[in-house]
Amino acid sequence: MNKAPWIFLGVLFTLSLSWWGMVYGPASQLAGQSADKGDGTAVLPRVGLAKQGEQVYRENGCYYCHTRTATGGEFGYELRLSQLGGDREVTDEVLGENITVENTRLIDLAFEFKYVVAAKKTLDDASKALADAKEKTPELEGAVAVAEKSLKNSAASFKEVISNVTEKTTDQNEKDTILFKAYGLSGVEIKDKALMVQLGMGEQIIDEHRKIANEAIIKLTHGKAQWGDIEDMVRGLKTRAGAQFKLQPVVIDWPDVQNGVALRQSVTRDFMHDAHAMPGVMQLGPNLANAGGTPALADSNQFYVHLYQPRLINKKSAMPPYRYLFRKIKVNAGETSPKNALKIKGKDLVAGYAIIPTEKAEALFEFLKSLRTDALPEAPIVDNPKPADDQ
Repeated sequence: MNKAPWIFLGVLFTLSLSWWGMVYGPASQLAGQSADKGDGTAVLPRVGLAKQGEQVYRENGCYYCHTRTATGGEFGYELRLSQLGGDREVTDEVLGENITVENTRLIDLAFEFKYVVAAKKTLDDASKALADAKEKTPELEGAVAVAEKSLKNSAASFKEVISNVTEKTTDQNEKDTILFKAYGLSGVEIKDKALMVQLGMGEQIIDEHRKIANEAIIKLTHGKAQWGDIEDMVRGLKTRAGAQFKLQPVVIDWPDVQNGVALRQSVTRDFMHDAHAMPGVMQLGPNLANAGGTPALADSNQFYVHLYQPRLINKKSAMPPYRYLFRKIKVNAGETSPKNALKIKGKDLVAGYAIIPTEKAEALFEFLKSLRTDALPEAPIVDNPKPADDQ
């Protein structure tokens, strides 16, 4: 019996099965995956006109004169403390010498808020236990008396601390700012009107004071600290002190970011969905790394006018006109130009004619709008350096 055909089919089946399991299977799984921005938000490919615009950008050689990359440099960290934990001693130990005298007093006041609220809760619990009890025992009455005394002492201590913190401040608005900033840092909420009045907060927190409390922060560093310098403090705030904070990257020497070219440096992921990666050749024209996030593309008419005749927008522009990306239609007397006709100072760009963007011009506009420097895990949005005079 000739077994050659069966052997051939067996080998073919084995190879096919191997190809299916080792090539097609993994490839199909990868094809179903989408890259994300580090928080689960997918980095989606361009679709529609924006996708077509990439080819228009390429075929017109825009990448010869425009770059799409923002260079980076060094950055430090600005550590912003937004809410204190519950243990003052641990907080002091974690912060060490990284806190100014002024902010130390602010932290003192914030913890006084915590102590007052804790004392008020103890009194409320003791009073409720006494009210709910079938028999008012000396122990329950004694617990209420002790809680009342504790709250009275906490309120007195609060007034003493705020007096010390604001002793050099004569302006009432500045005193209110200090008070409600400490209130925001404490993380507590006071609803008892009598207690609020006793603490100098008024019967109701007005919007201005609520905003101060909500935006209260203490800057522990000013943008030059490197991770190795603050790693222990960051971990201590999170795991030991139980505080809330934000670690904000701040640029030190990033000209492209500081000059408004982009919000961060460009990385490979920015070109992931490009059919042809076009980082650019020369900077004869503006850098387009964050073109979609700039005011230049907020007005489509102005963009199209610039594309049709650049020197109508900028007399010194070196950009050539791209008139072949538009249609010129005769407008007879009494006729109204189409809505998408180019206007300058409210009138048709060319007298007697309507200049209409073609689909390629519209696609180019949509492509440029899609160029944005959103935050990515490997390229965070950074702040420009701020003066270190405020905390």
